[in-house]
Amino acid sequence: MSSEEYAAVALSRVPAIGPKLFRLLVRHFGSPAAVLEAGRRELLEIPGIAERTATQFEGTQHLREAERIGQFCTSHRVNVLFWSGEAYPFPLAKYDTAPAVLYHYGTTDFTNTRSVAIVGTRRMSALGAQQVERIIDPLAGSGVLVVSGLAYGVDITAHRRSMQFGLPTLAVLGSGLQHIYPRTHRKVALEMAERGGGLLTEYPPWQSPEREHFPARNRIVAMLADITVVVESDTSGGSMITANMAHGYGRRVGACPGRGGDSRTAGCNALIKSGRAHLIEGGDDILRLLNWQSGAASSQLRLFDLEPGERQLVDLLRTEESLAIDDLIRGMELPPTKLAGTLLTLEMKGIITALPGQRYRVASG
Repeated sequence: MSSEEYAAVALSRVPAIGPKLFRLLVRHFGSPAAVLEAGRRELLEIPGIAERTATQFEGTQHLREAERIGQFCTSHRVNVLFWSGEAYPFPLAKYDTAPAVLYHYGTTDFTNTRSVAIVGTRRMSALGAQQVERIIDPLAGSGVLVVSGLAYGVDITAHRRSMQFGLPTLAVLGSGLQHIYPRTHRKVALEMAERGGGLLTEYPPWQSPEREHFPARNRIVAMLADITVVVESDTSGGSMITANMAHGYGRRVGACPGRGGDSRTAGCNALIKSGRAHLIEGGDDILRLLNWQSGAASSQLRLFDLEPGERQLVDLLRTEESLAIDDLIRGMELPPTKLAGTLLTLEMKGIITALPGQRYRVASG
């Protein structure tokens, strides 16, 4: 674990430092390490920092915990992803309530611009299993990252089917990485990590699964995915929490319709009837809804509609895997404000993708 990662972990372990305060402090001082080096007087000058909070920095418990976490991460090849770091998942970066520090085990590509969360009941029916297949199978070859929670029923079925069809799949946990839950899915989880996916959690390695962790876990799922699809759910429970969170974050929500009067799909039907969810019968519906169906061909067609300055910027981005904003300013010889407008236009058209650290690349597919 690097010194920068160590500082981020230590800061996150200071009592009373939640995601919002973590961001406030890092924005003010410039880095997690600079926050830890700040004195009481400097901390108290920041609006919102109380005497009690500043006092918490004087202890050493957070430093000892960071050392312990660092040893685990180093010996188990766990990646520390922290807000303001380049490896932090881009979809989460815009949400102040997203975890400031995450622990990731596996090979997940968090610059992947396409992700689908598939959630649902633990008591999945045979029809529910078929519905998962109808969603996953058409996504094969699209490179979509399938996100779920490793639970029984819909979650584990989505993970397994994704691997069967060559799709990377990520499980967001409500526990630390020493306590993969449920234990019976540990083998599947490790296989996911080796095949382009992995495990992601905001909890330190030794944290056991607790009931209150799972709604918190669900918010990460909702933030990460371009669309959250509910396969089977009654009108309450974790899947509905995730769907409602996604809707609240302005993310797309989908639901698979069920037979009227069937409690197992009553939640799905309610989401559709209320207008909070798109009706999803299979993966093709997702591809059409998100305009992913045409792959590279659709990207080529969109390029013909570009203005000369936009095309020039795309051509420049194609010279490298990704380019920083400063490189683009020099290469385009444009004022920063005009360049920012062009970048935003291209991003909205789906031609380019913004990455952490103010970098950009041409969108895949």
